[in-house]
Amino acid sequence: MDMRADVLIVGAGMVGSALALALQGSGLQVLLVDGSSLSVTPYDRDGAFEPRVSALSAASQRILERLGVWDGILQRRASPYGQMQVWDGSGTGQIHFSAASVHAEVLGHIVENRVVQDALLERLHDCDLGLLANARLEQMRRSGDEWLLTLADGRRLRAPLVVAADGANSAVRRLTGTATREWDYLHNAIVTSVRSSQPHQRTAWQRFTDTGPLAFLRWRGTGRKIGVRLSGRPPLPNPNA
Repeated sequence: MDMRADVLIVGAGMVGSALALALQGSGLQVLLVDGSSLSVTPYDRDGAFEPRVSALSAASQRILERLGVWDGILQRRASPYGQMQVWDGSGTGQIHFSAASVHAEVLGHIVENRVVQDALLERLHDCDLGLLANARLEQMRRSGDEWLLTLADGRRLRAPLVVAADGANSAVRRLTGTATREWDYLHNAIVTSVRSSQPHQRTAWQRFTDTGPLAFLRWRGTGRKIGVRLSGRPPLPNPNA
């Protein structure tokens, strides 16, 4: 027997999970499908830092608060920053942003992506939303006014609306033949964690050079930061712009 939903979200990453939570209480039957186990990673505060991080603005924080996720993020680890210093490597200009100038406590938070993801999954497991783990999409086609999805284990799902939130190598995009435009920026990135000898002053630092920006994003404690170095030729223009 086919499983049915009003909205079927393929992909339980940060985008798909956040959308599912946002639709809670809408009166729609929501089903979130993902190829993983949808399990929450046991949190280790002293564990290794995840190099993939996001800078969450105050607006993003408000969204996560409404979804009931922000407390779960803070219980893990998040690093607020109150200032941002940006300058040109050739010395032609600089700009400084401060939370105090807009009467705010912080400009935002630097948070590991897996921390956001685990907080979202934790909240999802406490809700009455439909979750389907270990579900790998094999086929997808139109069937009347609905989409018919067939999983690798033979189960079939039906929904009038399917949301593709399954990442850069989206199976939904491939199976529906959805066209995309891509171009290579010819840039490389190095991401690492460093410990500075001086306090970071709750400040995010970014310098633009001829070979790309060098950024230090404030992390935990008084000296730890996440450093990001981009190098390579300048980005190519979008030929379709």
